[in-house]
Amino acid sequence: METMEYKKVWNFFLISQAEEEERWLNEMARNGWNFVRVNMMCRYVFKKGTPGEFIYKLDLPENMPHGLGKEEYYNFLTECGIRIVFEMKEWMYLQKRAADGPFNSAGDMFSKLKMTNKSYNYAVKTLSMLLRSFTVIMALSLLCQVVFSNPNIVDFFRGIAMGIGIGSLFAFTLIWVPVLTKIRKKMNALVDEIAIKH
Repeated sequence: METMEYKKVWNFFLISQAEEEERWLNEMARNGWNFVRVNMMCRYVFKKGTPGEFIYKLDLPENMPHGLGKEEYYNFLTECGIRIVFEMKEWMYLQKRAADGPFNSAGDMFSKLKMTNKSYNYAVKTLSMLLRSFTVIMALSLLCQVVFSNPNIVDFFRGIAMGIGIGSLFAFTLIWVPVLTKIRKKMNALVDEIAIKH
């Protein structure tokens, strides 16, 4: 009985690096390691297979194309010879046989722009969710300061509010602003390239 060989690799990609992640997954596949899954801790699992048998693409179907529901979209992908290997949050990791040709042509600027736009919208949505969570936590912390009369409890909640505030500001300025800026620059470069070619 043949046993499956698996490999675990730690790697980290930002939302703005979807193309880099795709290239890396496809490089792993060319070396005979087929993608299985990734967890929130950025640990990728690969299964040993035939080198170059599969190719991979990331998708972020915010709105299903042509008004399709999720099940119809899955069926559409299956009919096109595409398999959803793994889903995490809203991201889909797609796989197809390399012999069936690429997902789209190498110079398909419109599909690259569409994916970059989806990544940008996803990043903005995630940032908005984080800011809403931050606002709720800060409001609860302030409410606790009003409700409790014990100065130790008030100082405790004031410390929590300060920690959350500083942590959020740190995350916003050092992580999210550069990510959104990088995606926006990529979008502008693609728009310029499309304008030049057309």
